[in-house]
Amino acid sequence: MSFVKAVLERLEPKVSAIFLNILFSEYMKNNVPCQWGRKCTLFMKLSTLMLLLCSTAFSMTRVDANGQEVLKKKITVNVKNSPVSDALEKISASSGVKFTYNGAVSNSTEKVSEKAVNIELGVVLKRVLAKTDFTFIVLDDGEILVRYDDAKKNTNSGKTFFQRIVTGRVTDEKGIALPGVSVKVKGTDRGGIADAKGNYQIQVNADSEILVYSFIGYKNQEVAVTNKKVIDIQMQPAADNELKEVAVVAYGTQKKVSLVGAQSTIDIENLKQPVSDVTTLLAGQVAGVIGVQRSGEPGRSSADIWIRGISTFTSSYPLVLVDGIERSINNIEPEDIQSFTILKDASATAVYGVRGANGVIIVQTRRGVAGKPKINVDFYEGINSFTRIPKMADGVTYMNMVNESLTTRDQPAKYTQTYIQNTKNQVDPLLYPDINWIDAVFNKYSHNRRANINASGGVPSARYYVSASYYDETGLLKTDELAKYNSTIDYNRYNFTSNLNLELTKTTKLDLGVQGFVGKGNYPSVSASDIFVQAMIVQPTAFPIMYPGGFVPGVNPNGDQRNPYADLTTRGYSTTYSSQLYSNARLTQDLKFITPGLSFTTMFAYDINTSHSVNRSKRLDTYFPDATTPYNADGSLNLIKTYSGTSTYLNFSEASGGYYKTYTESSLNYDCTFGDHHVGGLLLFNQQDQTNYPGGSFANSIPYRYRGLAGRVTYSYKDRYFAEFNVGYNGSENFSPQKRYGFFPAFGVGWLLSEEKFFEPLKTAFSMFKIRYSNGFAGADDGGPRFDYLTFLTDGADGYTFGLNRQGVSGINITNYGVNVTWAKSHKQDLGFDIRTLNDKLSLTVDLFKEHRTGILLQRQAVPSFVGLANSPYGNLGIVDNKGIDASLQDNMTIGKVNLSIRANVTYNKDKVIENDQPIPPYPWMNRRGNNVLANYGYIAEGFFTSQDEVNKSAVPGDKSSIRPGDIKYKDLNNDGVINAYDVTKIGRGDVPSLIYGAGFTVSYLNFSVGAFFQGTGRADRYISGNAIQPFSTNGGVSNAYANITDRWTPENPNPNAFYPRLAFGDAANTNNTQTSSFWIKNVQFVRLKTLDVGYTLPKGLFNNLGLKGARVYVMGYNLFTFSKFKLWDPELNTGNGTSYPNTKTLSLGLSAQFN
Repeated sequence: MSFVKAVLERLEPKVSAIFLNILFSEYMKNNVPCQWGRKCTLFMKLSTLMLLLCSTAFSMTRVDANGQEVLKKKITVNVKNSPVSDALEKISASSGVKFTYNGAVSNSTEKVSEKAVNIELGVVLKRVLAKTDFTFIVLDDGEILVRYDDAKKNTNSGKTFFQRIVTGRVTDEKGIALPGVSVKVKGTDRGGIADAKGNYQIQVNADSEILVYSFIGYKNQEVAVTNKKVIDIQMQPAADNELKEVAVVAYGTQKKVSLVGAQSTIDIENLKQPVSDVTTLLAGQVAGVIGVQRSGEPGRSSADIWIRGISTFTSSYPLVLVDGIERSINNIEPEDIQSFTILKDASATAVYGVRGANGVIIVQTRRGVAGKPKINVDFYEGINSFTRIPKMADGVTYMNMVNESLTTRDQPAKYTQTYIQNTKNQVDPLLYPDINWIDAVFNKYSHNRRANINASGGVPSARYYVSASYYDETGLLKTDELAKYNSTIDYNRYNFTSNLNLELTKTTKLDLGVQGFVGKGNYPSVSASDIFVQAMIVQPTAFPIMYPGGFVPGVNPNGDQRNPYADLTTRGYSTTYSSQLYSNARLTQDLKFITPGLSFTTMFAYDINTSHSVNRSKRLDTYFPDATTPYNADGSLNLIKTYSGTSTYLNFSEASGGYYKTYTESSLNYDCTFGDHHVGGLLLFNQQDQTNYPGGSFANSIPYRYRGLAGRVTYSYKDRYFAEFNVGYNGSENFSPQKRYGFFPAFGVGWLLSEEKFFEPLKTAFSMFKIRYSNGFAGADDGGPRFDYLTFLTDGADGYTFGLNRQGVSGINITNYGVNVTWAKSHKQDLGFDIRTLNDKLSLTVDLFKEHRTGILLQRQAVPSFVGLANSPYGNLGIVDNKGIDASLQDNMTIGKVNLSIRANVTYNKDKVIENDQPIPPYPWMNRRGNNVLANYGYIAEGFFTSQDEVNKSAVPGDKSSIRPGDIKYKDLNNDGVINAYDVTKIGRGDVPSLIYGAGFTVSYLNFSVGAFFQGTGRADRYISGNAIQPFSTNGGVSNAYANITDRWTPENPNPNAFYPRLAFGDAANTNNTQTSSFWIKNVQFVRLKTLDVGYTLPKGLFNNLGLKGARVYVMGYNLFTFSKFKLWDPELNTGNGTSYPNTKTLSLGLSAQFN
């Protein structure tokens, strides 16, 4: 690493960044298919070109590090009797060199004159400053510092001097030079900035003056000058609450104390976990966010997330912005995230108009900090296993249960005792197999790894951040080592991020960013979920995994009841390639020449996302031994072909898709303080155009477009009273021109009670107490078909048939009825409290929220079918209410040499359907109004029938003749003697939890640290049904069974709390017991040890000879333990019978190092 450090220190930032980019490009060119590789190489070349242009601008800003070359520049200038500062401005404009000076120069009344034509800069400066009290030096970054000269003090007679220059050096808490620190004389506008070596100088006018040192992330320090000529300062890191003084808000930043909207932030360190998708980490980490991870399949493991629950029948996914542009965060590199903010109420989201109703997530990528290059390297390697997988019944148990399901219904047994005993004794595994299909297709362990290297630095006028990372994760499905192709699950991704921040002039800034990734996922040709389905259908005794010679076992002539192992290992493979390029440029111009505090900013972004999948598939013949003569005379199996495969070689198919998007934004910003009054303002225009390909239809090929205006006015008095007004005016092409635009206003107020005089007696207990309230509107335009105000027709539709030959005539049909719909509107209110106590060590934030959403797009249910419409038209029909509370707590304390940090948060919501256009039902319990949006509906189970007499006297769904004691009994809600649709009511609230919470701690002692975080859910349930979980009820009774099948009702053990009712075999025999009912509603709430981190920071100075500034060895755990009453599969999975790829737990060992 010392070699790497030495090289990077000597290279310009642009060279190191381009070098990384070229390596990345070459890898893609040599390791991916030609067509896709060319696209990725083009993407990397474009980003390299942009980096080259950006870095060239960086070099131009620096001018030249060699001071002599700067002074040799030849200039032409004409100065007549001008103040020194004016003369320097003209020389700067002529030479292109930046000058830095303090108040002694700018306030000087001395006049100078100089006329130069094609004269060296150094000569001109000497002439201009010859008769003044100033001299000049060239700084490392090429700027020229003009300063007071003590030597001239004694030669310029007749002048009285009270001013002098104080110099010094600023270092961080580790004694390392800290460039960019602001040094000011308190109460004046005199100041300076520490250079790249931490050195500074400043003019003082009296020994009584006080110097103030400030830098982001460090505590401000004040030092009295007295008679000192040299003052060296060591800065100390700021506490967490001070670091968050400035908060990210919609389209900008604000002082945190002035916030009136409800928003939460995530500590970025908590996102650095061994996962490929940061969305899986959000649940329980931050107040107001509800998240559920539906799958652990590599490359496909993103979580579903909602902000403050569900308030609509349509899409509830929040608006996600990365660096101000709507972008996905599924593939973002955690090391590249600088801040992660969730906006939750109307005051925070109203400016987003028709896109803000579901909340907003704002992610900012990292920026460089002025100073010498800082290099960070992080690597970990981990082992994965499943959190929980289905446990299936063994062959003997399965056959006994099948026999019981038949004999208990007066039918003959399927398996003889001889067959069962032969299976138990493993007499001949080829003829009497006993296969656990879950074990057959899954490995116990896989691995993942991540490597990241990033560098940052620069000078105050040009800062850079560049990062490259690699992530790789393998799946747990098995492969056949003899196959000539790779069907294993393996996902790898390369990320690249580069941000450059330039100060082109004192009033002009340019920010340039490029991000991207290229990913490759390899999977079996048959999806993991399909393989699971077969594992749930195929019984353990159906056939062995494979027959000798590579023959695939199978019993169904139609190809059903497929061999799960053969699906996995012999059917081929699928490869998915994906790439993404995000680019943005933002120009900011200070307009203080018009009025102080006014600025203008404009941004342009271009994003492109592509995906390409290649599927190579085949289907082999299947075989099964002859029933009467299973073996040939030579002892080989006498196999009979049961199914003719489609091909013995790999077929080829492919598909491509993606989008490209442009985004433009321009705004006027105002921020100014007038004594005790602080006023801020924003007026913004933005537009986004996105084209998806392939479109699939003319309508879908038209670019999707959003356009809007946003405005904000903020006011505070003495940082004690706060008010804010926000407005969004947005349009969408989905609606008719008359209803295309929506107006969404919101306001918020805040009161910092702790700054009032009457609060002073409580100040020692509560250092901060703030009340916030917001009220306003946001919108949503999703849910219906595109261009819903237009009627769509299709030709070739079924028409009439006539004549003896029944000749048909096709015609034109309506596929969508145009209706004059518009956006849904969400009215949100929030009452919040921010409290800090225990000397600022304990902070608590609590928000009470309420939402009333109207005009939700729904297809009409009240239109009867006999009207004759081809389909139900849409309308702004739905109304949903949602209310709840979210809270977060943070406590930091020190006990001797032990530092302890505790954090916790909770989110609870209760949504209720007010209107869904459901026709008024005949009975109140059938009305779905008043229930939550995702509620499950069915019969209420009252346990098991205990006797045949009870069966005869009770209402049942259908024929009573097949129903026995031990079958499920249902409640006859309307007492009509029949169980039917009139007895359907709410039986569960759904699997999206309305309660989610998290709590964790971090303890550090000397160089050791331990951290853990637990996440939990409440008020969540799932309706389970289908293959295996409702045994022998599908496919004519052919299905697998879970290991808990022995927990069933029997005449010998009539357990009223058994998991299964009396067993039955076949679809018809199971009709009663498989009705959708509360019997099959299972509690899926859980508590999980989400993350665990144990680390040791290596002693300082241990590797100084390697240029190592610091290093840490750590062990990380993810999803290590899950506690839940639901034991069958991982409770987060979106499956009713366990047929989703399970979530994974990971244990990783890593090393992080910093070079400086």
